[in-house]
Amino acid sequence: MANDFKAGDVVQLKSGGPKMTIELIGKKFESDTKNSAKCVWFEKQKQNTAYFDLAVLRLADSDEPGFAAS
Repeated sequence: MANDFKAGDVVQLKSGGPKMTIELIGKKFESDTKNSAKCVWFEKQKQNTAYFDLAVLRLADSDEPGFAAS
């Protein structure tokens, strides 16, 4: 099953957690063999960023409280 994520998508880990925005999709390191998503999210006033394998992400549900559609 292909992941059709793109920059700007709002996602969550399949296991749950905060909603995150995909900043970019690409290889974290030049030696990587597959793409990852660099995600950004906030906890209170602190901005966090991390790379996640595309296989562990899902699109966030737009009907959940707190989801802001563009």
